[in-house]
Amino acid sequence: MNDLNDAFSHIGDIEFLVDELEKAIDKNDWTAVIDITSALTAYLPVFTAQYDRAHAIAWTQVVGQPEILN
Repeated sequence: MNDLNDAFSHIGDIEFLVDELEKAIDKNDWTAVIDITSALTAYLPVFTAQYDRAHAIAWTQVVGQPEILN
């Protein structure tokens, strides 16, 4: 479960980038908007992959391996 907690804790990174994006939009700083949007676009697949792996591990530890039905 610790891996899942670690993965979930990275949501703060996304919140930070969204806050920065809002500030850039408010200031009409379109270069920053493009840069931050690129950062979010690059980061989100990495974040979700890490979270999915940690969730699968936690699920297996709590619930166990699913049995294949024949």
